Amino acid sequence: MKLFGSKKEEGGYLKKTFKAFAIQFETVNGEFERNYARFLTLFNFCERESLVVAPEVFPTGFFYQDMDSASKFSEKVTEDIVKFSEGMSLTVVFTVIEKINGKFFNSIKVIDRGKEVLSRPKVKLFPLTGETEQFFAGDIGDLRVAETSCGIIAPVVCFELRYPEILKLLKEMGAQVFAVSAQWGRARKEHWKVLTVARALENQRFLVASNGTGEMAGNSLIVDPWGRILAQGGEAEGIITGNINLSVIEQVERKLPIK
Repeated sequence: MKLFGSKKEEGGYLKKTFKAFAIQFETVNGEFERNYARFLTLFNFCERESLVVAPEVFPTGFFYQDMDSASKFSEKVTEDIVKFSEGMSLTVVFTVIEKINGKFFNSIKVIDRGKEVLSRPKVKLFPLTGETEQFFAGDIGDLRVAETSCGIIAPVVCFELRYPEILKLLKEMGAQVFAVSAQWGRARKEHWKVLTVARALENQRFLVASNGTGEMAGNSLIVDPWGRILAQGGEAEGIITGNINLSVIEQVERKLPIK
């Protein structure tokens, strides 16, 4: 959960430009192997040396019936993604059900080139789906950013998107790209579209948002610091991709300074 030192200094591979991918598909609660297979099918289309964001708790769904099994399977998936990220030089962001000291958390992970560089619990649990009864929430002090080979990534979990103070704090920590992992319901699809663009625009940062499909809204988005949508998915499963140039952040701040 620490903020790592400069990758440029350590390994000389910090990139100013790279591709971002957002994966979207339907996660079925309890169908672990099926979910993982769908993820891998889409994940294989992502290119080397890129940023990949996957939907919230994609390996298991919110499988409250057997949280122990869900956390154990999620641990295996996380270990696999660490290996994949090393082999493909990827930065990968996603959430899983995680058990720590007998307590369950919805934890967001940032994996960078074979290392888990950040893990933190979801700060704002969604009450309408029972999260507040099943998970322990993190607090504001748990918020972190991670310096990766794809810039300084600020992970955001679904419902947290509704709280502008969270993303503002992450920006103050140095965030360049907000990576949002979500299962955002179809009934609130328009909220999702508005809030993803608004958070990128008001903070003058890139935002890469991955959402589930099926009962979820889909419409994964990649937004630039001007609030321009670089890529957007529909309601079907698939991947979207966009080119990220971190120097755009400096251009936007110079042309439109906001204090």
